[in-house]
Amino acid sequence: MNSEQPPRDALRPLRPLSSVGIPLLREERSRVQNRRLARAAIAGAVLALVGGGLAYRHYRAAAPAVVVDEPALGDVPPAAEPTPSDPTISAGAPDGALRPPVEPTPAHAADAPPPVEAGPAPRARGRYERTFGKSLSFGDALRKSGLLPSEADEVVASLTGVIDFRRMHPEDTFVIERGSPSLQHGGNAPFDEARLDRLEYRASPTQRYESVRAQDGKLVGRQIELSIDTVHVERGGIVEGQLGDALEGLKLGRALTGVFADVFSGKVNFSTETRRGDTFRVLLDEDHVEGEFLRYGTIYALEYQGERTGTVRAFWHESKHTEGDFFDEQGRAMHGGWLRTPLRYDHVSSGFGVRFHPVLKRKLAHDGIDYAAQSGTPVRAAAAGTVRTVGPRGPNGNLVTIAHANGYETFYCHLSRFAPGIKPGSRVKQRQLIAYVGSTGRSTGPHLHFALKRGGRFVDPNTQLNGPGLPLSARELPEYKLRVRELMGRLSNIPLEQPAPVTPPPATQPLDFDEEEEL
Repeated sequence: MNSEQPPRDALRPLRPLSSVGIPLLREERSRVQNRRLARAAIAGAVLALVGGGLAYRHYRAAAPAVVVDEPALGDVPPAAEPTPSDPTISAGAPDGALRPPVEPTPAHAADAPPPVEAGPAPRARGRYERTFGKSLSFGDALRKSGLLPSEADEVVASLTGVIDFRRMHPEDTFVIERGSPSLQHGGNAPFDEARLDRLEYRASPTQRYESVRAQDGKLVGRQIELSIDTVHVERGGIVEGQLGDALEGLKLGRALTGVFADVFSGKVNFSTETRRGDTFRVLLDEDHVEGEFLRYGTIYALEYQGERTGTVRAFWHESKHTEGDFFDEQGRAMHGGWLRTPLRYDHVSSGFGVRFHPVLKRKLAHDGIDYAAQSGTPVRAAAAGTVRTVGPRGPNGNLVTIAHANGYETFYCHLSRFAPGIKPGSRVKQRQLIAYVGSTGRSTGPHLHFALKRGGRFVDPNTQLNGPGLPLSARELPEYKLRVRELMGRLSNIPLEQPAPVTPPPATQPLDFDEEEEL
């Protein structure tokens, strides 16, 4: 070791030792103080940020829930205005479902989403309606109607064995009730405004089912027994424009126009021969359900008096020897071997012949007659025959084809559904129910496209289905004429009323194709 080399400690700069009580130099004290101030400022900023975040999370947890005003679907009744004691509509609940007021939650759980059941939330308290629509199943339709999956499963379970779930139709209706005080069973159970209390399924005006909350809290399904009330009607009126408007103005229903047109088809053309001042009288029964019109019952007598038509009358007759039909005063059937129209329609929306197609924008043959009628209107066979086709057929929609004697075929298009037992090869009688009016295929609204072929070519039904009817047998004629005398006396005593003005239905142009190529 070099004795001249200085010691290692001699190479370090001299500085005061903190472990001894030697005072710092002035410059050193200034630097230490600045470092302490900087560290304090940084620590204060960090504490401020942390404190602000905690305060914000506490505010979120303690703040009342925000009311979400979502638009109701369809005719859902609006919920009552929230009050401090009422349930509120929580923004965290799906679809604005009713929930109790939110209590403050711990800060560590404030951001956690509340547990919710998958699917649409139940609607607000009240009663609302939904249609089956294009749902894939009964349960799917219930969920689309606003039921939670668990509620839909409970309803399906309660109606299993009560309803045939395979026979659902788009126009079928659900009526849903929630929070009904009259249906809150159990006594000790707390009132729940959002609870599903009752669901009614309407398959038709006379077929209804319900799933209702029982005292044990479970849903119980059953079929609803409906009473059909028959009301006898005797009315007469004056025509101002169209016969359908006059019937509607007397609250007889525009569909009665189709009855007049069918019964007097060989004598009167109501599309061209009606005039202002013409009169009509009817004797008939109407079936009502819960005070609402359901359908026409027996139509006993019809009378029409017009400037161009003269006076025409028809009377219903049915016996063990004669199938029910309309006959004139002399006892001759109003129809020949065909039904002039296979349904009771509202109006003719398109006739037979060449027309300008509203979509294709060119002239095409319209090889049939379009009868506008309400969806679900019964369609009957125009004559006895053998069913050839039953099922969907492209633009025709649901189609029934019937082969008749003498090379005739009839076609019934755009049907909503088919009558039970109607299948290829089955025999049908004249007037037998075969299907129901719909709007399937290429169509803009419910109607029946009725077409007639003879020898493989389309012909106008109006010119082919008229003919003199057969008279009643000699043994039935005396009794029939006594009945006609009574009905004519009742018709003559009906006063003529001025119908109330009504808005006529809009003209429709169902989008039919060139049936001669398709059929």
